[in-house]
Amino acid sequence: MNERYSPATRRGMGTAAVSAITFGLMFAGAVPIPAAHAQRVSPLARVEALDLDTATVGRVTVYFAAADRAYAEQLAALSEEAAAYFESELGTAFQLYLAVLSPEEWFDPWADDGFGLYGNPWGWVQDLLMGIPASLDEGALIVGPDDDANLRRVRFVMLHELGHLANKRYLHPEGSRPYSPVKWFEEFLATYFAYAFVRSSYPEWAETSRREWSAFIAGYTPPVLSPLDWSFMRDLPPEEAGQTFAWYQVLLNLRAAAVYEEHGFDFLRQVRDRLAWDEAGGWTAKSVLSALEEFAPGFEAWAEAVANGDDLPSHRD
Repeated sequence: MNERYSPATRRGMGTAAVSAITFGLMFAGAVPIPAAHAQRVSPLARVEALDLDTATVGRVTVYFAAADRAYAEQLAALSEEAAAYFESELGTAFQLYLAVLSPEEWFDPWADDGFGLYGNPWGWVQDLLMGIPASLDEGALIVGPDDDANLRRVRFVMLHELGHLANKRYLHPEGSRPYSPVKWFEEFLATYFAYAFVRSSYPEWAETSRREWSAFIAGYTPPVLSPLDWSFMRDLPPEEAGQTFAWYQVLLNLRAAAVYEEHGFDFLRQVRDRLAWDEAGGWTAKSVLSALEEFAPGFEAWAEAVANGDDLPSHRD
């Protein structure tokens, strides 16, 4: 872990920090990219231009500053472990790239140049690249009560970003779209990949995360309960939009955990084999929900319950 940055820098950022999650995770495969932000230089090329040190851990090439080698190699080893797990379950291998970046190296991969609204983490499907913060003192995810919680969050979101890459490579490799056009479903699948690995390989981590996710859901009520249509968030003030998006993201984490307990990794095989990926351009949130009902009943009831404010975690006195 990089120790060059003051722990006071980002402690207690609250919703301002979470608002950055909006721009990072919403853009990480969940929201169509405006034409004005068409990428001229690939994010991988931009990372390579930083002239960082590199190392190879299995199928993962990781970029980092010299001071961050140990931490970067830890993250690369976790990424390699997850990728090997996905390969063992689905049978396809692919090379990965991981950039462990300090704040002065952060950039918005969806902007033409300069710094965007968000630094880290992010995933870029076309380059098979993930960008991850080099310090537990900097970044949108540093909002937990201690370093252990922050490290858990950073690592899980890294695996979520890997989930976006795995979603494309494993579930619809022949499709022209890098992401599913249905926002909630793209985010759900990325999280499902991440949770499946954590639950299988690190059950105590999964259990702790479920408790933390439930507490987060119980601690905030978003202005609109709409699990399938997130477009209303565009009209919210930035901080409220950030906290609201984070709430929905965590809600999907809990849904993924519940579905995994019933269906395990086979759920992803069913998604690959039974959904009409060649017709994905015509999908809607409700059509995806209906398709899922055929092999994983309960999604429609879940969406209705969330919309009605039912069956959500609440604080216990």
